[in-house]
Amino acid sequence: MTMLEDSLRGMFADRVQSLPSINDPASVAIRRGRAARRRRTAASSVAAALALLVTVGGIMSLRDLSGGNGGRESPVIAFNGQPDAEPTGPPVEPRPTKDTGIGLDLWAGDRLWTTDGRALPLTGVGTVTRIYRVPTGWVYGGAGGIRFLRTDGSSISLSGNRDRWVLSPGGDQLAFVIETALYVARVSDTGLAVRTRVDVPAGTSPVAFLDRSVVVTSDSGGFDVLDPARPYQPHWNTDVTAVYGPHDGALRGLVSGTGEQQPCLAELRSTGTGLVVERTGTCALDLGRGTTGDRTTPDGAWLAESRANDVRLVDLGRAVGGHTEAVACPVRTTVPPAWADDRTLLTADDRGVVLCRADGSQQVVPLPAGVSAQWQFVPKLTAAPPPPATTATPPPSTNAVAAGR
Repeated sequence: MTMLEDSLRGMFADRVQSLPSINDPASVAIRRGRAARRRRTAASSVAAALALLVTVGGIMSLRDLSGGNGGRESPVIAFNGQPDAEPTGPPVEPRPTKDTGIGLDLWAGDRLWTTDGRALPLTGVGTVTRIYRVPTGWVYGGAGGIRFLRTDGSSISLSGNRDRWVLSPGGDQLAFVIETALYVARVSDTGLAVRTRVDVPAGTSPVAFLDRSVVVTSDSGGFDVLDPARPYQPHWNTDVTAVYGPHDGALRGLVSGTGEQQPCLAELRSTGTGLVVERTGTCALDLGRGTTGDRTTPDGAWLAESRANDVRLVDLGRAVGGHTEAVACPVRTTVPPAWADDRTLLTADDRGVVLCRADGSQQVVPLPAGVSAQWQFVPKLTAAPPPPATTATPPPSTNAVAAGR
């Protein structure tokens, strides 16, 4: 044995007899050994923690790069609980800018320019023929059907119907005909919720809402009104040649004059046997025979009438009472006029957009930069509160909750 071993053995033997000195060689050796073991244990723990941190950080970095779902993109969940299809147009991020000052959106071809300076695509219907601003987006249609445009630029299919459709004054109801069935549905950015269905004769088209009823016209002429919640019995009034829209529970439109007389403005009421003329107004205004409510104000009180050298603003209430006065806006308009509000009509000429007001005042506003040629105004439908909802079986070509296709 070595001298060190002999010494340690002797000290251990002496510990049985008496307490060792604090600084005896054996105690010092034991303390140093224990300290060394503690340092090695701590170093090993720190190294393990660092290794774990690096490993977790690497996993998170790879997950971020791969989309956070094992390299797969997370699906966008639609309201019906199924993955939504890709938007029909490229996503468009909102770009809040200074208001254009026009008061209505503009559109041309397959493009929409909003009042806050954004450009959104109009896809999925071919050539766009009609578009309206509604409380939650836009409804537009063409040969390929009717779609709802969301504010992010994506759109969903509402119906495969082409031209036989009309929106309510509030923009939240849609009446449309598929073959020989007329449907009335609530419309929103998730699709259609069909309320009622009624059979109608072939060639029937909806042209206006009157409270809960729908005003219709026929390819063979005449107008009628039906309650979509009841079986329809036709009572065509062929004396009515145009319907402008509702006001205070009645309709304003044109009825045939006598002899060489021009058609006369009239107030129409709905009865159990169709439309009847409640009173006849002036026949001297030579009003056009358009059958759409786009020409009237949101409240139905004023009518816009385009002529060769100006646009007339007609107070329908006074005209039904026999008055022939009208407010002239001396603009040779290049686009169909549209109402921005109950007393402001928008027209256009080579100066830009012209605001014509019912009090006779005017204002010119330049077009926003980048608007294409052949543009038009987008009428705004936000006037009426929604009616009570009922339920009905949806049509085969309509999605109660539709995903973009």
